[in-house]
Amino acid sequence: MDPKASKIICDIKKLKIQSAHGIAYAGIECLKIAISSSKAKDRKDFLVEIQDIAQKIKTARPTEIELGSIINLVLFKISENEIEDIDKLKDFSISVCDKQIAETEVAMSRLIENGAKQIHNSDRILTHCHSRTVIGILREAKKQGKDFTVFVTETRPLKQGLITAKDLLASNIKIVYGVDSDMGFMMKKSNKVLVGCDAILPDGSIVNKIGTLPMAIVAKAFGKPFIVAGLTTKLTHKVEIEDRDPREVEDPRKLRGAKIINPAFDITPGDYVDFIITEKGVVKPHDVFEMVRE
Repeated sequence: MDPKASKIICDIKKLKIQSAHGIAYAGIECLKIAISSSKAKDRKDFLVEIQDIAQKIKTARPTEIELGSIINLVLFKISENEIEDIDKLKDFSISVCDKQIAETEVAMSRLIENGAKQIHNSDRILTHCHSRTVIGILREAKKQGKDFTVFVTETRPLKQGLITAKDLLASNIKIVYGVDSDMGFMMKKSNKVLVGCDAILPDGSIVNKIGTLPMAIVAKAFGKPFIVAGLTTKLTHKVEIEDRDPREVEDPRKLRGAKIINPAFDITPGDYVDFIITEKGVVKPHDVFEMVRE
């Protein structure tokens, strides 16, 4: 495998590349590098090689459904053509990747437009982790002249919330930043919650960074709307919750004999979600799959 492609896969695994959307883009760029550097001499060997690399990309972060969905769609389009000339096949494959990126950009723009309509003057919005989708919505709302404040949890153990805080500050958006255990305090100060998601399940449940479920429960207890934003490419019938290295939480040598857990995501039931913002519109969680079928 090309060293550049290997590095992207490694960066995805190590969370150097953040957010489901960013990871999906990186996955397609990785596939493009693999296509360009392929030494295959015929169509059959090329398809086998690309499918093998695609599998490595998808399994770098198994819970990132958008990554897998987009890579699978690109592979399908590549394999459906009947081009035999290897150079033409490579050119076609790269064009498929570029077109997929462009289509995803259009979908994301529509989602951001739909999401910005849910942000109002004087809103106090609580968010969790780092979502490029949420950042995009808030930036668009700011561009529209809306004045609001965002409460950001640090998001242990790797503090992805710090990335969110810096991104929002760079856009001159007012923020309040606190540790995850400030969740109840910040919920009282907020009037709505807005988070991204890594997957949407058929029953309307959403998969997102660990800590999202308790935030949804607290929102329900305080009667605050819990809003989720995600592309329909995140729809899936099953999901594998990633268990990450316990050393991200604590050095095992400091807790000898203890089992240290580090699940990267949790699942929030649809009953705790007020609605989901997608590129196709705003929908109740239990109706999202039906909306896509229409």
